[in-house]
Amino acid sequence: MPAWLHYAPAKGWMNDPNGLVHWQGRHHLFYQYNPEGTEFTNQHWGHASSPDLLTWTEHEVALFPGPAGSAPYDATACFSGCAVEHDGGVSILYTGVLGDAQLPCLARAADDALSSFVKDPANPLLSAPPAPDITEFRDHSVWREHGRWRQLVAGARRDHGGSVFALSSANLRAWDYDGVFVDRAASKVPGAVWECPDYFAVEDTGALLVSVIHEEGEEGPAVWWMTGTASGAGFEVRENGVADVGDRFYAPQSYWTADGRRIQFGWIRTHQDPAGRSGHAVGFMSLPRELSVRHGRLYCEPAAELTRLRRASTPVPVAGTVGLDGGRSTGELVLDAAAADGARAVALRSLAGTEMTVDLAAFAGLDGPLRLFWDAGIIEVFRGGVAGTWSDLRVSDVVTLRLDGDTAAADGRIELWDLARPERFTGPAAGLRTG
Repeated sequence: MPAWLHYAPAKGWMNDPNGLVHWQGRHHLFYQYNPEGTEFTNQHWGHASSPDLLTWTEHEVALFPGPAGSAPYDATACFSGCAVEHDGGVSILYTGVLGDAQLPCLARAADDALSSFVKDPANPLLSAPPAPDITEFRDHSVWREHGRWRQLVAGARRDHGGSVFALSSANLRAWDYDGVFVDRAASKVPGAVWECPDYFAVEDTGALLVSVIHEEGEEGPAVWWMTGTASGAGFEVRENGVADVGDRFYAPQSYWTADGRRIQFGWIRTHQDPAGRSGHAVGFMSLPRELSVRHGRLYCEPAAELTRLRRASTPVPVAGTVGLDGGRSTGELVLDAAAADGARAVALRSLAGTEMTVDLAAFAGLDGPLRLFWDAGIIEVFRGGVAGTWSDLRVSDVVTLRLDGDTAAADGRIELWDLARPERFTGPAAGLRTG
């Protein structure tokens, strides 16, 4: 059964979101994509767009590796990158892969629909990582500041582990290396390697997210945020934390919308799911999330557009089991602050008897209501600026929902919302409605 709220291509492998941009009234979502199989290889850039963050159209592949004759620097793969508005159009910076070499590359949208990109003849923009102790160097976050372009590239240094490197440019082509922006020791964020940097600033506070490849034998959350002050080439970290307390979210990227919001998407790693790689497509995008900085910390909540999907609501008891006649593949469970303070776990059972239980301990004691979305086996939970993502695609339809909680919270209110299913268009001409 397909997910209705979470974007996925009709077939193939999908991972990191790339090149997110709000351009001429549409949200454009690019992503790492293997159109020929459900394995992580042969990385292209897939493309989808939406007028409202709800209704998605899958377009033709936008960026291809190679060919080896004219673009040998990315003949193996086109890895992750970002988009910027530049000279009246959209340009992307991405990592071109040739064998073991991974180097920054530039391309420009061929049209205002962002349907394809023309690779820059200056590629690769660097002939090698800019310092001899850099052992990993990939993925990009770029912005304009004081008349120059600033770029962050993630990776690692010998004997230092996870690091982010700072570069600057007058024209997006010729880049100067400014030094280490921040690393594991300075930030207290773990990781042998950092990937997928995402940086933005709100007034005088900068926010940086990185995805973590842990040291061998080390475990823990995969995506971390840092807030602080950028000064010159460096970043002074004041606060840090975990960006998602679940076990599926990775490689998030965010962008500014025309109304001034910072919207984020992340990759949901369903290849780690109990259902494995079954089906025509593997990997989903998260729900759209709104990011902000509050009291020096990163705050995450569901995008406001998601409330437009609500239809009818049903009250739910604080503790006990609720039957859902016929099963539901999607829904939103909302616990007010009193009910959320007493809730310990939510269990969803499928028609086939598979049960998925989400521990809500990480949300205890936070402010405000708790919102839990489920969508064909994907669960995202939000409360007090904290998010969590889990999946078990075997629970594609929910026939019973059980809340385990403290009966002292019986004065709380819980509602179960039926959600509309947004339209989805897919196929070679991106004009076929699915579902």
